[in-house]
Amino acid sequence: MIVRRKACVALVITAILFLMIASQSIQRRYFLFQPAAPPRGQSAPSGRMTAADFTGPISGQAPPYLKPEQIPLGPTEEEMVEEEMVEEENDEEENDEEEDEMVIQEQHMKNTKLCGCSDACISDNNGSEWFSQRYDAKQQPILKDTGNNLDSDALQWWLSLQRAGNDQSLEEVISKMFQVISPPSIDLEPVPSRCRSCAVVGNSGNLRHSGHGALIDSHGFVFRMNRAVTKGFEEDVGRRTTHHILYPESAVDIGNGISLVLLPFKLRDLEWLTSALSTGTVKMTYMRVKERVQADKDKVLVVNPAFFKYVHERWTESHGRYPSTGMLAIIFALHVCDQVSVFGYGADKQGNWHHYWEKNQFAGAFKKTGVHSADFENQIIKQLANEECKPMIRGTSCPVWFSACVIQQSAAVSSLRNHSFWASHSWVTCAIIDVGRSGLFKVVMKSL
Repeated sequence: MIVRRKACVALVITAILFLMIASQSIQRRYFLFQPAAPPRGQSAPSGRMTAADFTGPISGQAPPYLKPEQIPLGPTEEEMVEEEMVEEENDEEENDEEEDEMVIQEQHMKNTKLCGCSDACISDNNGSEWFSQRYDAKQQPILKDTGNNLDSDALQWWLSLQRAGNDQSLEEVISKMFQVISPPSIDLEPVPSRCRSCAVVGNSGNLRHSGHGALIDSHGFVFRMNRAVTKGFEEDVGRRTTHHILYPESAVDIGNGISLVLLPFKLRDLEWLTSALSTGTVKMTYMRVKERVQADKDKVLVVNPAFFKYVHERWTESHGRYPSTGMLAIIFALHVCDQVSVFGYGADKQGNWHHYWEKNQFAGAFKKTGVHSADFENQIIKQLANEECKPMIRGTSCPVWFSACVIQQSAAVSSLRNHSFWASHSWVTCAIIDVGRSGLFKVVMKSL
């Protein structure tokens, strides 16, 4: 009996052990097909997968414990194409939004003027391609007491224009000059609260009987040059002068409150300025010159020698030996003003190049010297007019219109259209033009 009980106990123990072993074997076989979960804090493996990296079933094959209908299916080809189309549409919408934003910004920049003029500013640089190729806003038109950074090539070219025996260097001459005159305090940067409108008045005989005096005086600044006379010609040339442009051989006394603007064609001219406003020791250049000049020392401006080469190469395209005073005055004004109007350039109706205050028996001498190219400089001014009326061809508005004269459509000059002078002189060809947009650069000429 006892032996029988022991046998039963042993059998039960054996059965329990068998069940435990069988259960453990089944569990091991099941877990072999489960993907190994990455340890907490670690990401799943990425990149190219290998057998050593991946313990789960091969893609597309179901684990033995899953039925075929339980296998997860990927997106169909149609679904993938549809998803790509949606992504492309989203990308196009984003690109369109970026382009629209850029257009808005560009339009805002065009509509935002740098100066305070109501219509346009030279600094907006919205001129024609022809104008943009010539106009360089980085040019420094006025000579400073320090920091001029004169280009060596430009300096050597300028020194060769009119040679004069001198042992002093340019730096020494400039240093002495600024001991007599004040360093320039003019601010050339455009500001929204200011509009600097300038009239550059030439000395051509075509100003006689023009009646432009009031229009000239309406500008904030009036530039005259050389021996310009106003007394007795106020109706045609105006009364006001704010800046008088000259060089030693054309020097005159300057009235109170007027800025003397020196065009130095040679090193001796800088020495003359120092002398004319102090000791009066310089009496000769290549000819006898005015020993002393009455002028406000605090209002003197000297054109940068490097500016001469810029005008010669970019504007007059190396025609003539160097640009004329008149051409230099126009380009100088373009760089120091927000808007520029030009009067009294060109010949009269007989083709004579004489001054409006005199009958010059040597009419045309300016053209015959060979120093300046009057014909080419005249073409430059005409080209400015032609460039700015091209928009009319494209069907857009043009700031000028043509009749017997070309007059900018503004209240200041519209009254000239019915002036008896224009009606009685059919030979007159004149222009008020602009460069860039309305008001940038206007020219009044006759018999071009």
